[in-house]
Amino acid sequence: MTLLPEKPMYKLVKFSMLFLLLFLSTNPASASNVLVIDHFNPADKGKLPSQWKARNDAQTEKARKIYKVNMEGANAYLSAVSKGDAVQIGKKVEVDIKKYPFLQWRWKVTKHCKGGDERYKKSGDSAAGVYVVFPTWKMWKPKALKYVWSASGLEKGYRTESPYSSETKIIILENKNSPLDTWVEEKVNVLSDYEKYWGKKIKKVKLIGVLSDSDDTQSEAAAGYDDFEMTSGSSAQKGN
Repeated sequence: MTLLPEKPMYKLVKFSMLFLLLFLSTNPASASNVLVIDHFNPADKGKLPSQWKARNDAQTEKARKIYKVNMEGANAYLSAVSKGDAVQIGKKVEVDIKKYPFLQWRWKVTKHCKGGDERYKKSGDSAAGVYVVFPTWKMWKPKALKYVWSASGLEKGYRTESPYSSETKIIILENKNSPLDTWVEEKVNVLSDYEKYWGKKIKKVKLIGVLSDSDDTQSEAAAGYDDFEMTSGSSAQKGN
């Protein structure tokens, strides 16, 4: 279902290839206490946003059919429509979460993958998922935090781990009861979440990824993403 380490081995390899391709990175644009990951560019309207890639050229071409920059008035955002697909895209970053512990963005879901439930292999689809990825010496099994908008009734704040990889930690931010086709702002404490799972030996964030998928449920999912930033703010609204 995913290029992240939560599917059978061939999909783990897909993710590791993507991670290797994006490993060498530059810092995102910064402004004092804010690192802008992406606000998306109107110049990319109708296209896959620049600097976002899948694991190889063939997968990136497939991603172009799923992920496109759309416009709402003068604002550009990333739109995702998955029809039985599972293609993850990511943008390379290098962020010290001791300095910038919070990730914030806004997203919306317009259509849930029918029957999605992240706890099980047979239903592990999410209309919207945001990944924060940390490198390890096991390149095929990096540490990853996955924040999801679940199609299930799992309560907000529910935590589990991927049924495919114990190193992918899943945190439910929104669920099937959250309003559809409505932008929702999120702010998560990446540092705190990292420490809860992996302790004080902090690694830098190397990849921010998104995945809207519906292959396990063989259904359709649609979502939007916008305004990814990492900040040094003093509090987080969700994901603590």
